[in-house]
Amino acid sequence: MPLVDPLLAHCGRARGRLTSALTRLERGGSTVVVVTGPPGHGQHALLRWAAEAAEARGLQVLTARATQSAATIPHALTSALLTSGTTAPTRVSLPPASGGGTGMLPSAFGEGRDESLPAPDKGGAEPSSASGSGWDELPPAPGGITDALSAVLRARPTLLAVEDVFRADPESARLLAALVGRQQGVPPLLLVMSTHGTPPRLPDALARTTGGAITLVLPAVDEHGAAAMAGAICGTAPSVDERFARAAAEAAGGNPAVLDDALRRLAQRGHSPVAAHIPRIRELAAAAATDHVARVLRTLRPAERTALRALAAARGVLDLPGLRDLAGTRPEDDPALWAALEATGLVTPGRPLPGVDPATRVRVLAGMPAGDRAALCGRAAELAHRAGTTGEDLAALLLDTSPTGHDWVVPALRHAHAAALRREDHDHAAACLRRALAEPQDPVERARLELELAATEALTAPEAADRRLGAIARTPGPALAAARVRAVDHGLLRGYTHGLGHALADALARAGDTERDDLVALYWAAHHGWREETDPGTPRVPGLPRVPRTPAQAGVRAWQLARDGEDLAGTLRLARAALVPPAGRDTPLLPRLAACRALYLADDYEAADAGIAALLADVRRDRLRAGVARVLTVRAELSLRRGLLSDAERYVAEAEGSLPPNGWHPATAPYLTAVRTAVALENGDREKARAHACAPAPVGTEGSAPWAYQLFARALVAVADDDLPEAMGLFRETGRILLRRQYVNPALLPWRSLAARTALALGEHAEARRLSGQELALARRWGAAGTIGWAELNAALPTGEERPAKVGRAVDVLRDTPAGLAHAWALADLAALELRTTRERPAAAPWASDLSALITAHPSSRLADTVRRLAGDHGRAPSPTDVRRLREWATLSQAETHTATLAGHGHANRVIAEMLSVSRRTVELRLSSVYKKLGVSGRGELRALVRGMESN
Repeated sequence: MPLVDPLLAHCGRARGRLTSALTRLERGGSTVVVVTGPPGHGQHALLRWAAEAAEARGLQVLTARATQSAATIPHALTSALLTSGTTAPTRVSLPPASGGGTGMLPSAFGEGRDESLPAPDKGGAEPSSASGSGWDELPPAPGGITDALSAVLRARPTLLAVEDVFRADPESARLLAALVGRQQGVPPLLLVMSTHGTPPRLPDALARTTGGAITLVLPAVDEHGAAAMAGAICGTAPSVDERFARAAAEAAGGNPAVLDDALRRLAQRGHSPVAAHIPRIRELAAAAATDHVARVLRTLRPAERTALRALAAARGVLDLPGLRDLAGTRPEDDPALWAALEATGLVTPGRPLPGVDPATRVRVLAGMPAGDRAALCGRAAELAHRAGTTGEDLAALLLDTSPTGHDWVVPALRHAHAAALRREDHDHAAACLRRALAEPQDPVERARLELELAATEALTAPEAADRRLGAIARTPGPALAAARVRAVDHGLLRGYTHGLGHALADALARAGDTERDDLVALYWAAHHGWREETDPGTPRVPGLPRVPRTPAQAGVRAWQLARDGEDLAGTLRLARAALVPPAGRDTPLLPRLAACRALYLADDYEAADAGIAALLADVRRDRLRAGVARVLTVRAELSLRRGLLSDAERYVAEAEGSLPPNGWHPATAPYLTAVRTAVALENGDREKARAHACAPAPVGTEGSAPWAYQLFARALVAVADDDLPEAMGLFRETGRILLRRQYVNPALLPWRSLAARTALALGEHAEARRLSGQELALARRWGAAGTIGWAELNAALPTGEERPAKVGRAVDVLRDTPAGLAHAWALADLAALELRTTRERPAAAPWASDLSALITAHPSSRLADTVRRLAGDHGRAPSPTDVRRLREWATLSQAETHTATLAGHGHANRVIAEMLSVSRRTVELRLSSVYKKLGVSGRGELRALVRGMESN
C-alpha cells in the first residue's frame, strides 16, 4: 500500500471505500466513484493515493486533470488521459501517523501541492495537467481518439482518475458519460472523478448518467484528524497536545489543505505542536487561509470571480436584484453561478443568496486593487441606499468605500456608531466615526465628530484620544471656540492634564473673551494636584479673578476656597452659582464637578448630590465614559461620607465597569483606588480593601494629590490591620503631599486627626494633642459643622476626665450634619467610653438607638463589627422575656429585621428607604409583614418591642 498523505489522515472511511473498489476491479467488476467536498479537503490527494494503490496491484492507471483553460478545447481531457501513461502524478508523502515515522517534508515549500486548487505560481499561470505537461502545449486531438481510448481500456483492468471533472470539455464529458453508461460492456474499469460541492458539481452529460455512482464526501478535519496531521508533518506522532490539535482545526476552519499548509510552515520554523504554539498556528493558519482563497479565486471563471467579489462586498445587505446589478449578471445565470460559488467552499449555501463569512469576505476583497475594491463597495452602498437600507446595514457597506460626498453617509455612520456603543463594540464604533470623518463637511461638524471619536477611543486607545483632543484644542477659527473648550474640558475630566496644558495655552493666545474665561477656569480646575507649579514645562496661564466672570470660574473658585479651608459662605455661594447654567450654553463639566466637591466639603450634601446627578446625566448624554467613571467615583465618596455604604459600593462598581482597566488615566486612577479601598474597608471586606490599597502608583503620579488619597486609604487599611507604625508613616506622607499642594482643609482628608488617634495608640500623647489641636483650629477656621464635629471628637480623645462630655458634644454636633459615617463612628467612640466608665449597661443612653439603627442598616460593615465587639465585651445574659422575644423575632427575614429595627427607632419610611436603598413601597410592604408575624398592632408596639430587646 502507498504511504498515506497527511491530508488524508481524516479520510479513513473514503480510503476504505476506494480499497474495496480496487479489489472489485481486480475481480472483474466496474465501479464509478465521485469524490467531492469543498476545495482543499483532499480530493486530489485521495485520487493520487488511489492511483498509487492501483499501480501497486499491477493495474493500469490513466490520470488527468481538467483545467479551465482547456475547457473549450475538444477532447482535451481525453487526450491528457491517453498521454498520461501508467504513472500517477507523484507527491512526496509521509508515513501514516499510526506508523510512528519521522515524517519527510517536500524538498521545496509547496512542492506538488494542489488539493483541488492551482499551486502557487509566478504570474498567475494556469495549473498543469496531472501528468505534468501544460494544457496550452497539447497538440490538437488526433482523429480516432475514441477508438484509441477504447483500445487502451481493453488492454487490462484500468483505474481512470480524473481530477476537477467539472471543468471537462464537453466532448470528453460525453465520452466519460458513455463509459459510465456502458461500463458493464467493457473490460473492468474503475472511474474515479474529483469535484467540488454537495451535491457534486458535474458536467451536464455526466450528471445525467452517474446516479448510481458511489459519492464520497470528504469531511472537514476535526481535532483528531488535526492531531494525526500534526504528528505526521511535525514528526511527533502519536504525541500531539490535544489543546493544540483542537485550536489548529478551529483556526483552519476544518479545511485540511489550509491546516496542512499551516502545519508545514510551523514545522519549517522548528516549532512543535504544543499548547505554547497555539497563537503561532492561528497566525499561520490565517496566512494559509488567505493563500487558499487566492488560489480558489484563480480557478474561477471571470463571471464567477466577479459574482463572488460582489457577494463579499454586499455583506448580505443587498437583495437578489441588487446583487445582480452589482455583479452585472442576469437572472438566468443564477443557478449555475450560485452552484459554482457554493462548490468553492468559500460561501455557505443559502436561498435566495449564499452567504460569505466575515474572514472570507476580507480575504476575497483583499485580492482586489484598492481603488477597484473601494469602487465596488461604494457601488454596493449606493444600491443599498436606493433600496431603502438604513442604519447599521448601510454603515457596514460604507466602511470600505472612498469618500462619496453624499449627505446620507455621515448620519448612517453616526447611527451605526451609537448602536455599536450600546452593544459595547467600541472598535467598530470608532471605525464608523473615522469613516465619517473622511467625508467632506464643515469645520464645526468635523470638530463634533472628532470629539465623539475621542470619547470612543478613550475606551480602547486612550493615547490616541488624548492626541485627538489636543489637536482639536489647537485648531484655529472663531467658529470652533466651543469645540476647543469642550476638547480641553473632556481631556482634563479624563485626567489628561499635562499634555492638554500646552494645547490650552495655545488656544488662549487666540481666544475671545468667553472662551478665554472658560479656558482659564479649566486650567485652574486641573492644575493643582498633578504637576508642580515650578515645573519648567508648565505653561503660563492667567490666574482666576477674585470675582468670577462665568459659572465655570465660580465653580473653580469655590473649589479653591474649599481646598484652602477659607470663606465657607463664599464657597457655598460660588459653588451653587456654578451649577446654574448660563442662558444659551453649557458650563464645562470639570468646573461643575469641582463645585459639587466644594459643596459636600461645606456640608451641603443635598446640593452636591443634585449637582452630581445632573452632571452624570450630561456625561452619559455625551457618551463620555471616562467622565462617567470619574463622576461616579466622586458620588461614591459622597455616599461614603453620608454613611450610605450600599450606595457607595454600587457607585464604585459602576465606575469600575464604565472603563476598561487601560482606560483610566494615571492622573485619576489613584483616586478611584482610594475610594474603592475605603468603601471595601467600611463594608467589612478587609481582604478586598487590602488588595486595592496595594495597587502600585501609576507612572509619574507619586507626589500628586490623587496619590495622597491612595496613601490615605493605605493608612486606613494599616490601622484596620493593627499595623500602627506603618499607618503613622502613611498618614504623615499624605499630609506632606497635601500641604505641598496647598490642600489645607481637613474636610478633604482628615489625616491629622487619624494620625492623632494612631499616635495616641502608640503612646505618643503629645504628638496626638498637637495633631488634633491643629485639625480643630483649621476646622473652626473653615466653619463647616461636620468638619468641626469630627475635629472636636478627636481633640477630646487624648484628654482626661472630661472625655465623655466632650465626645458627647461632638456627637451632638455631628448628629445635625449629613456626615453619617463620621456621626456613626463618633457614636461608637461614645459607646466605648461610656461602657468603660460605668458599671451599668447604659441601654437608655442617647447613642444606643441611633447606633443600633446604623449598624442594622449595614450589618456586615466594619462599624457593625466594632459595635458587636463592644456589646460582647459588656453584655449580660438574656432573661426569659428576652428569649421569647428573640424567638418571635427569629421568624423575620433579614430584610424585615433591618426594616423593623429602623422603624422601631422612630425613623420615617422615607428615611428607611434611603438608608436601605429601596423604595418606600418596599418599606411599607415589609412593615406589614413584620406586624403580622410579630402580632403587633402598629409602630408604637414595634418601637416598644425593639427598645425592650435592646435594653436586655
